[in-house]
Parts: sequence; structure tokens; C-alpha cells
Amino acid sequence: MDFSKLTREEFNLHNPSYCGFLIYSIVREYGTIDKNGMNPALLYLCLPIVLTKSISSQLPRSSKTSLIAWLVENEGQFFNFANKVTSFFEITQNAFDFLYQNNLLELTENHDVIAVDGGLAQSPAIFNKSETMKLQLNASKLMGRWLAVSPNVATIYSVLGIRP
Repeated sequence: MDFSKLTREEFNLHNPSYCGFLIYSIVREYGTIDKNGMNPALLYLCLPIVLTKSISSQLPRSSKTSLIAWLVENEGQFFNFANKVTSFFEITQNAFDFLYQNNLLELTENHDVIAVDGGLAQSPAIFNKSETMKLQLNASKLMGRWLAVSPNVATIYSVLGIRP
């Protein structure tokens, strides 16, 4: 991704360290429920949800709400979601690469993703300086817990209308 073509606001929103921290939070929260690791295909769904305010502002407060039921209830938010996922692919990949190269994520023998304890705070103070950042961090944590208790990847992709 050519970051020089982005506005300052776009860079701040899409830079690999910021998006990486959101992904790290997702994977870390996932790991609190499922120690086996997260299927990496799920990561590509997360940033389009977390970074899209119209979607993230509609997320429930708890992972006790069924992901599938919530997706169906909010299907209007996911119109053409496959294209959104495609547009976020490079952003997600750059964030993942940043985390992997900095030894914050690892792949298991089954090729699932796990968070490595890198001493990162769960809720750094900087996230309290912006309501948007706070919303995105909370959405990331919810996504991690939610995905850990949700159906398999194929079902989630299917409900979202995405073909792998």
C-alpha cells in the first residue's frame, strides 16, 4: 500500500501499527476463549466491521448475542460487504505482517493465529483520547470474543455473502 497517497486522517486510521493493535486485540480476546487459535480467514472480516462506524456503532454490548442472528438482523449494513472486505484486504495484510514481524502474532501447527504476550496493554491510554478509537477498540475486543463462540468460518462467510 502506498501510504504517501493517503491523507493524514486516512493514514492514521489505516496505518499498520494502529490496525495491528486492533487485530492483536481481536486475536488476544479470541484466545481467552479458544486457546487453539483463530482461523486467519476471520481476520479479513474484522477491520471492515471495526473501522466502519455505521457497522461498529450497531454492535451489541455483549458476545452473548449470536453473531449470525446479529448479522441477519443488520443485513442492510452488509450490502456489498464482499467489496468492502476486498478494499480492506491490503490494510489487514499489512497490519498482520507488522504484528507477525514484531513477534506479536504466531501461527500454530494448524495455521491458526495466536497472540504472543508482548506486554501490550489491553486498553492503552491513547484510546481514551478519542471516542472513535475507544469504540474501535471495544468493537475489536467484542469481535474476538464473538468469533471464538461463533460457527465455523464457512458459515460466517456465507451469511455475509462472501465466497472464499
